[in-house]
Amino acid sequence: MKFYRLLLVLLATSLPMTLYGAVQAAQVGDFALLDHQGKFHQLSWYDDQKAVVIFIQGNGCPIARNGALTLKAIRDDFAEQGVAFFMLNPQPQDDRDSISNEAAEFNYDFPILVDESQLVAESLGVDRTSEVFVIDPKTLRVLYRGPIDDRLGYEAQKPEAQNHYLRDALTAVLSGTVVATDTPEAPGCLISFPARDKYQKSTISYADDIAPILIENCVSCHHDSGIAPWSMKDHKMVQGWSRMMKEVLMTRRMPPGQIDMHVGKSIKDVIEITPAELQMLVYWIDAGASMGEGENDPLSELIFSDSLFSLGEPDLIYTVPAQSIPATGLIDYRYIPVELNLDEDVWIKAIEFAPGDRKVLHHIIAYLQSPADKSTGGRDEGDGRDDSIGGFAPGRQADAFRDDSGRLIRKGSNLLLQMHYTTSGKETIDETTVGIYLHDKPPKYVMSGGVAGQRRFMVPPHAKEHELKGEMMIESDAYLYAMTPHMHFRGRYMSYSAQYPDGTSELLLSVPKYNFNWQFSYHLEEPLLLPAGTRLVAHGAMDNSAQNPFNPNPEVPVVFGLQTKHEMFFGFNTLRYVGDTPASLGDSEIPEKNPSSGS
Repeated sequence: MKFYRLLLVLLATSLPMTLYGAVQAAQVGDFALLDHQGKFHQLSWYDDQKAVVIFIQGNGCPIARNGALTLKAIRDDFAEQGVAFFMLNPQPQDDRDSISNEAAEFNYDFPILVDESQLVAESLGVDRTSEVFVIDPKTLRVLYRGPIDDRLGYEAQKPEAQNHYLRDALTAVLSGTVVATDTPEAPGCLISFPARDKYQKSTISYADDIAPILIENCVSCHHDSGIAPWSMKDHKMVQGWSRMMKEVLMTRRMPPGQIDMHVGKSIKDVIEITPAELQMLVYWIDAGASMGEGENDPLSELIFSDSLFSLGEPDLIYTVPAQSIPATGLIDYRYIPVELNLDEDVWIKAIEFAPGDRKVLHHIIAYLQSPADKSTGGRDEGDGRDDSIGGFAPGRQADAFRDDSGRLIRKGSNLLLQMHYTTSGKETIDETTVGIYLHDKPPKYVMSGGVAGQRRFMVPPHAKEHELKGEMMIESDAYLYAMTPHMHFRGRYMSYSAQYPDGTSELLLSVPKYNFNWQFSYHLEEPLLLPAGTRLVAHGAMDNSAQNPFNPNPEVPVVFGLQTKHEMFFGFNTLRYVGDTPASLGDSEIPEKNPSSGS
């Protein structure tokens, strides 16, 4: 008997999960999805739980609707014992709006993970709705797969269940005993997988199908001398990295700076891998990531500009004093003055930073020090109140002011750069360059900035979702151009909303999974008019738990501070107030550009 039990365990840990019902300990890959309310969930983030239950939901399926009532009762009994419960909807005919409507109608109070690409369901081997999976979030192994109980069947149901399969499985998991393996298949509504069926009958072309996706979304960072750690210079490199590509795509670590595309205003230049593109990439990778015989390699034909600046040659160029960066360790923020040597006022239309060593420069925030600031020696050192005119972070665009607008730099002013470095494993020297682009004459409008932030807070130890909110009152009519969320390592998510004077509100932007490594500015396709009296609200949360892989120390409370061991909560924004023109500032005539005045 012991021999057969051992054999069963060995089979359960080694055979593929396609052997339905026979294998209860197959391992699944980590994955991340948004739920029907736009909240980010990653399976491995729940590794502080003893089990994760996933119930396959589908709109309109009577068995799934009926089974949800029993699932609620089980959830109420086990949730406090360290079990997290989710629904997952992979039906191609359902979208987030219809799933939300179904949840409201049938009082589903579970997060419903929306599997638009169906790839999570495919990895689990899902075939029907109402099936239940119990997963160990530490090992990512399936501990149970089957029905909730035996009460429901096709066009029939019993008054009461005789076998309580899910309850029994959870009881066994929590008590450390063996989970039963002799459970029947779960009844439910069959789910169609049209993309899977399509690509089983056709070949995905590297040159025609895959390379265009990579060129559109990836190679701007993944090229020689780019900010990414490896270059997509040809098919061989992509094939070698393909398994890693699948992992970062399935966990939504790539592309960086993802927003919730289902809500908010239209944002310019957002990198998005669509569900259809994700399907194609994963199917191609799973099939070996090969290039067809005779296919050309579009990646090997790409040519990238070696120019330091994406906007062309700047009018003024400054070199930041060289910074020595050690091989390892934590580096405090550095505040480095840059002398502009301006003997006349100038209007700038853009500012761009060219890192000397992209591997170590994490971000720059450029503060403008007026002659008055310099004379008093005062500065706020980056707490959100100084006059910021631009910045740099991996993937962030140059700061260019639209609609014939600009920022005024008075003669005698300097830049004060807040520079944050991370170590790369070897000593290096960073010599970053600053490029400033000038207007030939005073622009039509003055561009401004603001912040909806919070400085007084304390995030308790081990808090997984400590919510914060900051507000900014719009004192006079203004146009909103861009939003830049800023937190440190414990930042979990942030959204922007506008609460208008008439009592209505509007969600403008949602960043469901904030990542300190990527500090994006999100530019609206069209500037949004914010009437005077509008409150611009930033709402977000901090994750000070051990489940946050970036967290330096989950054992200590966290307060506001300048260093990354502290936290910030700022919703920066770029605004143009109606009526703000160079003439309204009472300035003298602005001189012609003088490229030779840089140093």
